Amino acid sequence: MSAERPSSKAPAPCAERLDAAGDDLLGEDAAAPPRWVRNLAKPVGGRPALLLELFIFWMFFQYFSYAQEHIRGGPIESVRHAHELFDLEKTLHIDVELWLNAGLAAVPPLAIAAGYYYGMVLATVPVTLALVWWFNPQGFRRLRRLLIATTLPSLLVFWLLPMAPPRFAVPGVVDINAVYNILGGALARDPSRSANLYAAMPSLHCAWSTWVAYALWETWRHTRPTWARLAWLFPAMTYWNVMATGNHFVLDIVGGVALFLIALVIVRVVKGAEERIWQHESDSPASARATVAASDFLTSGASAEPRRGG
Repeated sequence: MSAERPSSKAPAPCAERLDAAGDDLLGEDAAAPPRWVRNLAKPVGGRPALLLELFIFWMFFQYFSYAQEHIRGGPIESVRHAHELFDLEKTLHIDVELWLNAGLAAVPPLAIAAGYYYGMVLATVPVTLALVWWFNPQGFRRLRRLLIATTLPSLLVFWLLPMAPPRFAVPGVVDINAVYNILGGALARDPSRSANLYAAMPSLHCAWSTWVAYALWETWRHTRPTWARLAWLFPAMTYWNVMATGNHFVLDIVGGVALFLIALVIVRVVKGAEERIWQHESDSPASARATVAASDFLTSGASAEPRRGG
């Protein structure tokens, strides 16, 4: 007897078959999540899944906040380190903190604006991540990895080298945020009611603002070159701000920028290693056969029904 002909019905697309399989697993009575939830939980338009990225950022923020809160140096030790750092700056003739702080404190409206700017810097990190996710989806994961690599090593420095800010350690420095009680700045002198007060080295304000500028520059350098260049004004303004408000020494800024540059080198090395590994795997015969098989499955759908003999 002649074999049966394959079904003439066109196979369902792969995505539809996967959805059907999911429905089978959930059961007929299970309520499917709304479409907008499903859209957030899967890559859209080449962008990483938004819900997953929000979860990663939330977990990273929670872990870092908890770790920083529990890595606290003592006030005596931290102030001693700050005095030693300031003495080194005097030797290098780069001790400009008092001069910048006095100039800012003499102009109250500018001092208040600078205090709010200092509190706003940290909010630019999630905003920049959102912009990169939208405008530069291909580079998003690498830039997110760079942010994490910039941030986490600072915890080790906070533990090994607790450092008081100039507003605690240098006589004559005006604590701008505390004087004007900007964003609860009056509480920022009470260790029991604020975050780690002895984590001035390295300056994460400066490390993060440098990351923001780099991420925007890489995102817009080809499509919006003027905006990409203007982004570098942000860290420059931040470097001035953290010194003028009495929150960081010059060498704290150097430490923050060094942290970013080291992370940049590490991420590039890791990326190069990953590309070589993927290239090696893609060149192997087994990988080539697997790629062809996967391509055949995705393009042809279900295989033909088996022949039945008479």
